[in-house]
Order: sequence, then C-alpha cells, then structure tokens
Amino acid sequence: MRKKKKRFQVRFHLGKGPNYMCWQVKDYGINPAANNGKADIDYYAPSNVSLELTNCTLKNSVPTAMKIYNGQAKTVCAWVECDMIDVHYKKSPTFKKVDTKNLRKYKYNPKKNMHWFTSKQRNVDNKDLYKMQTNNRSLYGQVSKVPS
Repeated sequence: MRKKKKRFQVRFHLGKGPNYMCWQVKDYGINPAANNGKADIDYYAPSNVSLELTNCTLKNSVPTAMKIYNGQAKTVCAWVECDMIDVHYKKSPTFKKVDTKNLRKYKYNPKKNMHWFTSKQRNVDNKDLYKMQTNNRSLYGQVSKVPS
C-alpha cells in the first residue's frame, strides 16, 4: 500500500539564481487538490535559519540519480517529505543552536552515491525519521536508541 504524500517537500536548492544554495520548502497545503496540486514555495538561507522537520521521509528518484552518477547533468532527484516545518531564525533571541552531538548527519550527493547515506549506512532511501533539523547546509536526524 502506498503511503499518503506528506504536506511539505524540503531540499537544498542548487539551481542558478538568487536562491542558489538555499533550503527550498514546498508547501502543498492541507488539501493539495484545492490548489490543483501546485505548491507554495519559500526559500531560506542556511546562514539565517534552522529548519525543524517533523514526521520525515527521505525520498529519492534512483533512475534520475543513476543518470547523474553516470555523468549526466544534475537535476532534482532527492528531497525530504515531512508533515510539519518550524522555521527558527538565528537572529531571534530565543534561537537555540542545533546540538548535533546526538544526531546523525544525512547526506545526498548523486555524483558519489545514488542514495541518501550516512557515515554508517550506504542507503537510507525512504527512511522515516520523527525529527530532522538543518544546521547551516547540513541535515541531521535523531539517532534511534535501542532499548536495553
């Protein structure tokens, strides 16, 4: 059974232009049919914000990633789907720096690996994480603790 698409899509934008190297957030709304499936799009400079994502899934188009891996031009092939996003502005007096000590860094670079990966796993495509956090240009997720 196919999972219901989540409300938000988040990715690091590498297209030329004013939003180059910004976090792109697409909001499909509560009822995507109401706006003909088109998303509202916002961009956030990683130096200004930290994004907190809730109920996340790492998504990837492997056929597109394979083309990039084999030397074709880069195009969008990976993103994070999530149900909720909180934007934390670094200039806010209540901003708390992201503590990455107990978080795992999730990476995506189709020129090196056709999948989402970590330092411990070569393929974490479709992994579900309850919370993820951006820290500058990096993406982190909670490391699950194994009950003792």
